Amino acid sequence: MAIQMKQLEKIVGKGSVLNDDTTLNRYAGDQSFVERRCPDAVVFVETVEQIQEVVKLANQSKTPVVPYSSGMNLHGATVPDQGGIILNMSQMKKIIDINEENLYVIVEPGVTYSELQDALNKKGYRIMVPFGVPPNRSVLTSYLERDLCLAAPSFEDGNALIMDTEMVLPTGEIFRTGNWATGGEPGSPTGPIRCIVFRLWTGSQGTLGILTKMNMHMYIMPSQRKFFFIPFNDLDKAVESLARIQRREIGLECLLLNSFNMAALFSRDWDIPGAFPAEQVASADFEAIRKELPPWGLGMCLNGLPRHPEEKIAYEIEALKGVCDALNIELCESLPGISAAESIMLEEMLRPWRILKKFHYRGSVHDLSFKAPLDSIPVLEQTLRDMAQAHGYPLSDIGVYLTPWERGRGAYCEFDLHCNHTDAADAAKVKKLWLEASAALMNRGAYFDQPYGAWAEMVYNRAANYASKLRQIKQEMDPNNILNPGKLCFS
Repeated sequence: MAIQMKQLEKIVGKGSVLNDDTTLNRYAGDQSFVERRCPDAVVFVETVEQIQEVVKLANQSKTPVVPYSSGMNLHGATVPDQGGIILNMSQMKKIIDINEENLYVIVEPGVTYSELQDALNKKGYRIMVPFGVPPNRSVLTSYLERDLCLAAPSFEDGNALIMDTEMVLPTGEIFRTGNWATGGEPGSPTGPIRCIVFRLWTGSQGTLGILTKMNMHMYIMPSQRKFFFIPFNDLDKAVESLARIQRREIGLECLLLNSFNMAALFSRDWDIPGAFPAEQVASADFEAIRKELPPWGLGMCLNGLPRHPEEKIAYEIEALKGVCDALNIELCESLPGISAAESIMLEEMLRPWRILKKFHYRGSVHDLSFKAPLDSIPVLEQTLRDMAQAHGYPLSDIGVYLTPWERGRGAYCEFDLHCNHTDAADAAKVKKLWLEASAALMNRGAYFDQPYGAWAEMVYNRAANYASKLRQIKQEMDPNNILNPGKLCFS
């Protein structure tokens, strides 16, 4: 690293620059299959001005800078492929504004889901949260990386949550979108303005800029909610029913889980891990629950409006019962062998991280996460099952999570493969299956729009012209190639 420690310490203070072996090794990798690489230094910043100065200094010496918020990506996005500086923004924890008139909240990168949800709940509000996100994951980064929220059935409530943004460009300049771009504050008399130019930075893994503030949509907490389960023995029937329900625009949060993931969520032997990979813990309770549950379970959450909530929930229940009667499927308010299942799931809609208990099964989880047409999910699931069987991976150990988006126009799906990260042979076996299954699913039409690690090469090799244009944009915006080099198609 060409930058000297004293130069960095002059910007952020002596105790905020670390380069001891223990610290560097901690930032060298995560639970993913991405190859480990130590940074040269870890720099803790607390202000936008400090970020600007570090970026400008890095440009002078062409030192790589990797933006880092909470370390809860788990897919290798912050592994420093070419060394350099880890720019740690975890101490930037300001909830800058909770605007009740225009229903938005502005946060810095270090604010986590649990912190923000707790702060909003006290005032009677909520944000939309992705299923299975770690509670200590940065909200800003999660939204930026397109983690799909449970409310994704509705376009407005699931896929259009980012409003105005502020970022430091690769040159060190400040760039703002929406009302911020005019020099004013977000939430002018016209309210926050959604400006789609920010989409250039979504999913970019910090290669085109460093987001320092985000203005996101918040919602009034429903005064009444109701959760229902629909059991299925067959995935095809579950998908067909889900499509019919979504066409009627029933409910807000919606998810489909297989018995593995349902049992992990409700297991009483496992806790929510605070670090990943997690400790492998045998659970008789998990095994017992898995045997009692149906192969598939569809969960639906109905939310009342601020006014007359009972009426909205009542007509949605009537509509839901009508679909179930027409399809000859059972609508349930509980699950076999699970006490207080409805209350647990209602809490999960606000803080959906119990599913992270699944990490205790083998220690690490390697998901295959993608979007696809809803009706193609059974074929894609069978593709994975065939490959798992060929590789000797137990079919019963595959976890599945699915949520529709835009009322069934498509679906977001996660297939989980579990492995013992301390067993080199097991890790190699699962990695081989994971890589081959990723390619096979892409060949079948699965769209991997979060191209982490090995997925990046697979995705961008299929879109040569698109990748070429992205490289041109990267060259214009980051001429010294300092921001997280090596990610996406920017190797």
